[in-house]
Amino acid sequence: MPAFSALVKQPAALLPVALSAPIPAGRFQGDPVRWTGVAADTIIRALATGSVTTVKPGKPAPNGPPPGIPGDPSAPWTLFELSPLPQMAPAAFKALAGGLPVLLVVVRGAVVPGPALDDLLIGGQSFVTAPKGTGATAFFALAFQDRLCRAPLTWAEAIAATGEAEQPAWAQFVTDLGALPGARRLTILDHVGRPKTHGIFAVSTGGPATSVTLTAASDGDTGVVVPPTSHITLTYSSAVAPIVAAAAADDGAFQAPLTLAAGSRLAQALDADPWFAWPDAWVELPRWNPDSHVEPIVDGNPYFARLVKDLRSAKGGGAVGFAGWAFVKGSLANPDTVDWPLVPGAADTILLALVQELIASAPPPPPLPPTTVKFLVNQFLQFDVPELDDLDVPILPGLLLATYASLMTLQTFNLLATDPAGFVVASIPLTATSTILTTSLGSKLIKSLIEHVAEISKPMVDELLKISPDMVTLTPYPAAFVDNPLVPQPVELGGLRIDDLSHLGVYHQKLVNIRSAAGAFVSYLGGIDLNSDRVDDPLHRAIHPFHDVQVRITGPATKNLIQTYAERAAFHGATAPMLTPDAVAAAGSHLVQIARTYFKPAAGSTTPAFPFAPNGETTTVRTLKAAIAAARDFIYIEDQYLTPPDDYIQALLDAAKPARGVRALVITVPYQTDQLYGGIRRADVIKALTDAWGPRLHVGTPLRRFLHPTPARVTNLGRLRLTKDLTADEAGPTATLGPEAHLPDPPFWCFVGGELLLVTSKSGEGPDLSDDTPPVRQQKVFIQRAGQPGWGAQPLEHPKGTPVLCVQIPGIYVHAKVMIVDDMFLSVGSANLNRRSLYHDGELNSFTLPQHLKGDPANPARRLRCRLWAEHLGLPPEMGLSLLADPLSAISLFTTRSWYNGSHLQPLSFFGPTPLDVGLGTNILKLTIGGIEEELKPQAWRLLVDPTTELEPQPPPRKNGPGYP
Repeated sequence: MPAFSALVKQPAALLPVALSAPIPAGRFQGDPVRWTGVAADTIIRALATGSVTTVKPGKPAPNGPPPGIPGDPSAPWTLFELSPLPQMAPAAFKALAGGLPVLLVVVRGAVVPGPALDDLLIGGQSFVTAPKGTGATAFFALAFQDRLCRAPLTWAEAIAATGEAEQPAWAQFVTDLGALPGARRLTILDHVGRPKTHGIFAVSTGGPATSVTLTAASDGDTGVVVPPTSHITLTYSSAVAPIVAAAAADDGAFQAPLTLAAGSRLAQALDADPWFAWPDAWVELPRWNPDSHVEPIVDGNPYFARLVKDLRSAKGGGAVGFAGWAFVKGSLANPDTVDWPLVPGAADTILLALVQELIASAPPPPPLPPTTVKFLVNQFLQFDVPELDDLDVPILPGLLLATYASLMTLQTFNLLATDPAGFVVASIPLTATSTILTTSLGSKLIKSLIEHVAEISKPMVDELLKISPDMVTLTPYPAAFVDNPLVPQPVELGGLRIDDLSHLGVYHQKLVNIRSAAGAFVSYLGGIDLNSDRVDDPLHRAIHPFHDVQVRITGPATKNLIQTYAERAAFHGATAPMLTPDAVAAAGSHLVQIARTYFKPAAGSTTPAFPFAPNGETTTVRTLKAAIAAARDFIYIEDQYLTPPDDYIQALLDAAKPARGVRALVITVPYQTDQLYGGIRRADVIKALTDAWGPRLHVGTPLRRFLHPTPARVTNLGRLRLTKDLTADEAGPTATLGPEAHLPDPPFWCFVGGELLLVTSKSGEGPDLSDDTPPVRQQKVFIQRAGQPGWGAQPLEHPKGTPVLCVQIPGIYVHAKVMIVDDMFLSVGSANLNRRSLYHDGELNSFTLPQHLKGDPANPARRLRCRLWAEHLGLPPEMGLSLLADPLSAISLFTTRSWYNGSHLQPLSFFGPTPLDVGLGTNILKLTIGGIEEELKPQAWRLLVDPTTELEPQPPPRKNGPGYP
């Protein structure tokens, strides 16, 4: 049988609807569609075999949902959705652009006979009969996953083109739709897929162009009739940087007219100008690079595998330039272990081995020249004196550790407990050791030891320099304390004048440029360093799970990245591995901006300015804010910290205003921030966003599947049993476990039978003896059970003797720096959402818009979002491209799919109360300076944790604003 059946078989029954109207309820609520009316007693048939959802009855309330009956907002209505089962005809549905079509039928009246909820209908079966009345009493439309507002004739012709529609009924159905008034006029949609409400366009069918000015009343209709065999040429005349695309086809043009395929009547248009900031004065980078290609890569293992392949393309005369925050030799968890391969199990992909392979001359015949390989390595600490004269002051050990911690993620050193329920930081032994060293060793030796520990790239640098003495250049970031307008001069902390250390900034850029032996260019940037703690994949089965994103860039945008590397190398007296090319050939259809963050020296400062950014560079933060301002559908953010400056927060608050129409803000963060005092700031930021966005805000954290703890000091630690019955309706939140010697220190997770419990603490009572024979020492503990959303566990009755297995639920550490807007705009880079990354440190980001808009099958924004959301939902990433193509309906899965059923992403309340602030800096400062910890918080935040420069806007402090100014 055919996959698609004609909806209506009575031609005279079709009635035109002049304008699009919103869907009143259901999955696509609020989306405008082009309805077609049918007269009373007309039978509307099932488009395809599928299941039915019914919403009934409905009548709009003031400021409530949109009207259901097109043109009659006061009428009651009933809505039916028919969702086809694609497995019944997979080839037919794959042939349709836009994803799975859903048949929508809205009928006049509060009670209408129709199929029951979840009924299965066979294609062609009677679906709904239009009720009695005059004029159109029922309406049908098709909605697609891409949410483009397609005219009925457009989608009917697309279905006919699949060859899977019933004949001759479908051909007649298409003819009848084409006979309706206005059916063949050209329609222009905005970037989301809604009828465009503004702009001036020139439309030509081969002769003189017609100028068309769109307004809200136009509803995207140009009024230009497109004959079936004519080619329309469309120009977006009023746009500064116009993008015109073929909507449902992979075609488009940037800053040029677009000729649509013969008979095409649907186009999308976007002005790229509001989305991208202009580069700062004197920065010699273009605003954007058309015809580039951006390919997102999720997590370390897939990135490293792709990188190795591209690196080897440089063998025999190519060039490679690495720039990174850190290059780690060996395992960070255990420095004595062997080096780690970029590709698991392939010893020849250890970085040092790869470098040796690249620089070796290829054997004859013919002999090929070696590859040029260079490294720019960030230098963390910059002491101003050969010896530390502040070491006799008790605060300095803590200061040095706090300074170091402010630059380093605790995840890097595995100082985070693997289970956020037992979040512990090893600050006490670090501080104690520092204090002992201070009193027993000389300051010059102490300085040397601190530098050796702090410079985590040193072992790798030492090995690389053995290969070639000019392969590596250390690059200390020049920003000084004096360049921070929030820090009074001279710099003091807790009454101590700081004069041994005057710089605290880093190059945080993660960049690899490759010129193949054949002369092709490819670049990588994002959040992933060549560190062993980045080794993970979307399944996140690592002991310390790590999530991040990198992008592979080809085409003209690589020129900007090669230039960025060369500028930094020259500033530090190094030679770049390759010359910046005059031009790079087109590689795709993506509009790409390369943006950086660089500081600006304060007025009167002796700090040298960057010659390539003498006034600093803030293109990154300004483009991020511009994209937020351009959002009209949804915003998705992944970030390591989520402690942004106030101007960025204000952009998100402005986007929440109802008039903007943005329907969701979705944010993914680590469970526990490892930024000193960052938990305070993050909690305030989330509260401010919650107040503005309400139920449209979704903040979650990814958690991996449970992990059996590593055996520790006690044999069978974590293997227990109930020594008393535990009922399903236990009145008190306690359980009794034994033997007491096997009990880990709470908090910890455990499975009791098949039920997941969280043990929060021991009771105040000491251990006692059970009534077993022989008795065992038992301990009463406080528990939580099925009390938090997302657990997916239900209280069960467990008899005495039930096995209890303690487990860990590690948080997946979110290190990504990603923003996706409206499935159109993509930001990936090194800049975190904090003041340090947006106004102080050296950062590098890419921003992308697809020049073919939603018709681009390689649209990096949509492809990355689908893969990320699939990963976070515990699904294979490839499934996300089909199951999650519709972003707004996919959001609901984050609240309905439990951790128990495989979902990684859970609310921050999964473990109970909102996460507290990280303890590292707090503990160190308590141990070293005691009672003035509270006084030091603002000082430490502005000086060490989140420094800024005068480039940051300084509005008046918020009365109820988030965090510290």
